Amino acid sequence: MTIYGGGGDSLLTFKGTIASQGISIAPIIKYLVESIEDLEVSDCRFNTDEEARLDDALEKYIVLLSETKKFAPETEREMLEAYELIAQSLVEETKELARNEKICAELALKKVYLKYRESFKSSGSSLIALREADLRSVAASLANYLRGREPKSTLSVHGKIVVAEDVTPTDVIKFAKDGVKGVVTMKGGVTSHAAIIARGNDIPYIIIPDLRLENINNGDIAILDALDGSLVVNPGEKEVENYRVKVARFEELKSILRRSAFAKASTLDNQVIDVLCNIRDIEEARAASTGGCDGIGLFRVEFLYMTRDKPPGEETLYTAFTKVAEFFEGKTVVIRAPDLGADKPLPYIPLKEENPFLGLRGIRLLLEYSKEIFTPFLKAFLRAQRSHGNLRLLLPMVTTVREVLETGELLTRVAEDSFERMATSNIRIGVMVETPAAALMVDKLADTGLIKFVSYGTNDLTQYTLAVDRGNANVSYLYDELDPALLRLLEVSVSKALEKRIEVEVCGEMASKVPAIPVLLGLGVKGLSVNPAQVGLVKYVISKLNASNLGKDLVSKVLNASDVEESKHIIKEYLLSIGLKELNPWL
Repeated sequence: MTIYGGGGDSLLTFKGTIASQGISIAPIIKYLVESIEDLEVSDCRFNTDEEARLDDALEKYIVLLSETKKFAPETEREMLEAYELIAQSLVEETKELARNEKICAELALKKVYLKYRESFKSSGSSLIALREADLRSVAASLANYLRGREPKSTLSVHGKIVVAEDVTPTDVIKFAKDGVKGVVTMKGGVTSHAAIIARGNDIPYIIIPDLRLENINNGDIAILDALDGSLVVNPGEKEVENYRVKVARFEELKSILRRSAFAKASTLDNQVIDVLCNIRDIEEARAASTGGCDGIGLFRVEFLYMTRDKPPGEETLYTAFTKVAEFFEGKTVVIRAPDLGADKPLPYIPLKEENPFLGLRGIRLLLEYSKEIFTPFLKAFLRAQRSHGNLRLLLPMVTTVREVLETGELLTRVAEDSFERMATSNIRIGVMVETPAAALMVDKLADTGLIKFVSYGTNDLTQYTLAVDRGNANVSYLYDELDPALLRLLEVSVSKALEKRIEVEVCGEMASKVPAIPVLLGLGVKGLSVNPAQVGLVKYVISKLNASNLGKDLVSKVLNASDVEESKHIIKEYLLSIGLKELNPWL
């Protein structure tokens, strides 16, 4: 079947932000859902059956989550379990408000949601505000059940591009199961759960804030190019044929990248680079263990702390650590101590801070609450390390030498108090370099004698260096890991670490970005820790580089760039000059 529109006056082109890469050509289907903010209730008196109605809505929502879990990726089941806890809390608070104010369940639910929405948004951080999308998703589902509206399960998205104001994570999971060809929304963020799920399922997804849904009709043919961030509605025959060629090339390249994932990452001049993986839970570790990862460079354990009403005990932590260690027997597994606070608040540690990203977070919080949180974690870590021997300890958000020394003292006390009386001299400890302070003091951190490796968390390091909240739409254009200011800081810091014979890894998103890889290798980085889905791409890029020439041919020029645009241009020209034209979609 020929797929093209008339072109000419009917053709519409929109530009947006890429949330998940890919290309597709398919008909549009509009996915329209009333938001909870727009909920209007005409007759809102309290009745004796309000609590029963809320219980019924909760029961139906839990059934929906259970059904969704059956075909959800393993990595997202934890999120669905968290949604169930959010729903239960919302319903309990809604019941209380309905009773106290003598109002119906719908209005009470809306009031509770709006209260928390404002709390999220008043945090001053768009990263925290993105978590509001999860709350909105749960509240909207409960509101629909209260009004007797079942989810749009009859809407057929197979082979179509969904266009919507916003989508929930459960929507995207269902879309993936039903064979959607792409997603376009007006709201959302590249770090939202919906975007993460889209990337995990290879669903092209872009966010276009100025999209006008009234200008688009169901059945309109569209080209969704989530490599350059465009949506072309009603393209002509020539545009469609050109994109068919682009789609074929992209699919061929993806096949090559999948095969590359299982090769050893080695440059043309035989420098071996470790391509490790970032994981969030045990199931993601299980999947990563068969996906070509050379080990785990970052095991984020926060999920064990954030879905409970108290910190996890030693046995719970020990079980999680040993399972991951077993999946990667004989390979490195870096476990980061819980990076709590900031955008990961805890219900059992009430913190009221005007700027939580500059507050009690990371190692600061762990040392402040060492008895409740840090000590059980260290006990479980030491036991698991004694059993398997392949674990490393990573300290989050370190800014001072004193924090490293205090951690060393605590670790020694925990080991001495343990019935196993373990020696800590062989424990490989590293620090996350996420602040300019840590980056510039890395040699002094190494001089403590406790630090064996550093892992650059470039997400926060970029944010703090450039003074940019990467989730804030007003300034997000300034957030870029290839900014010469950040690259200069990395050059100074990595040089200091290598002089002290400290192993250097990068675990932020920068590690998986094609233009950044040659720069990082040129700086002397020997370990990159990335999302499991990016392993093949990263190894493929590494295999095409001559590491010994990168410092002279590329890094020196980039460090001398005046701004990020010049930096990017230099890198792109270099990669094209060595024959990597096929990677143009990632440049």
